[in-house]
Parts: sequence; structure tokens; C-alpha cells
Amino acid sequence: MSAQRDQFPQPTKQQLAQSRVIAKGRKIRDINRLLNEYGGIANKWAKKSSQPLLIENRLAEVHWYEHPGIGRVEEKIKWLD
Repeated sequence: MSAQRDQFPQPTKQQLAQSRVIAKGRKIRDINRLLNEYGGIANKWAKKSSQPLLIENRLAEVHWYEHPGIGRVEEKIKWLD
């Protein structure tokens, strides 16, 4: 029972405004991979999380990496229950 990529809830502007930063820049564990794969400047990358959402009748958060000019990449669902 896992949501497919095309089943990801698309965050609204309000949800994006309420997202929280989990890690930023060199504190992101995968920063070197992100730089190699997508480019950009290390200190502009952020790992973010949505507010808790109900997906497939389960509580979850959507996590992603974000960089200005590149956008959101590698969205994933983190199940909370």
C-alpha cells in the first residue's frame, strides 16, 4: 500500500508556506549527490517537509529537496503511523 509518484498530493500555496525546513546546505546528508545530479549552490539547497497529511487513510508527511531556480525534486512520502 504505497502511493505512486503520480499520486503525490500536490501541495497548495498555503501548505508550501507552512512547510518546514529539515536541513539546509551542507547539513543535508545527500548534498554532494544533489549537486552532482541537479547542480546549484550547496547553501541554497533545503530539505523540506509538509505539514502532516492524510494519504490513503494514513498519516504522512511529504518530504522533498528544493533549490531556487531548480525547484522541488525527489518527493517522497514519510509515513507517520
